[in-house]
Amino acid sequence: MIYSSEADIVQFLKSLIRGLQPYAQANEVRISFSSGIKKQVVNYQPFLLSQSLIQLICNIINLIPPKSKIQLRLSYCSENKNLYIMIENAGINLIRMNEIIAQNIYSFDMFPKSNGTLYRLTLPLHPETFPQNQVAKTNTISNIPQFYAEIQKRLRSHFTETEKHLASLEQCRPKEAAFMQRINALIKANLEDENFNTDVLCEAMSLSRTQLFRRLKSLIRQAPAHYIKIQRLQRAKELLETADLTVSEVAFKTGFQNLSHFTNIFQKQYGILPSVFSRSNKSATNE
Repeated sequence: MIYSSEADIVQFLKSLIRGLQPYAQANEVRISFSSGIKKQVVNYQPFLLSQSLIQLICNIINLIPPKSKIQLRLSYCSENKNLYIMIENAGINLIRMNEIIAQNIYSFDMFPKSNGTLYRLTLPLHPETFPQNQVAKTNTISNIPQFYAEIQKRLRSHFTETEKHLASLEQCRPKEAAFMQRINALIKANLEDENFNTDVLCEAMSLSRTQLFRRLKSLIRQAPAHYIKIQRLQRAKELLETADLTVSEVAFKTGFQNLSHFTNIFQKQYGILPSVFSRSNKSATNE
């Protein structure tokens, strides 16, 4: 069960930002917290709230350029007696990328800023206005088709991770966006080839392993081999969602000759077995 609790929201947010510092630093992003309120006891659901804030902040970290800043602020409005949790990023305007908050439990308002974006969450001081119904949704297991439908909803995204990176690069670094488009095109054209690896990609791009590694790391914070694997997995996810194929067929079509290996890394990436996700598609189709 997910319970509400009365606790100091200021200390809660401070701790949340401290916990995200290592991840932000690893991605060369500065993250901070400020509040005009020293202490405010609020009735809230810490698990759901932390899950929502972490999901949003990590999505922003993954999209903004290195050396950018993210600030989380807490403020109080005396007129409507609401608290506002505001997350503002600098470095790039993400206002068009609605998928960042599309699957979040809480509803965030989005505002464009000069070279940045502001996300605002209204946090009422009255507990009855909180989204308590979310608990029933997350704990209901008797309706199996609904459970699978929820899994499918979480795995499906309006944009793939590749498109997110490209959208970010096209706004601030068009030359690098063209470089990534070529990388993506080569990987896509060779997805079924299990022998397509970093060496083959280097040769096709006329770059040494060191050059390719450094360039990809600076752009997407991933090594070439890892990026190729992620592209294979994203394509596998798309096929499981849309094509009438077995898990084995999907694995082979995305360059995985070992079904056990494919199953393990798919589950590690998405948190669910590909066989379960495939069955969910068939259940939804047959209803």
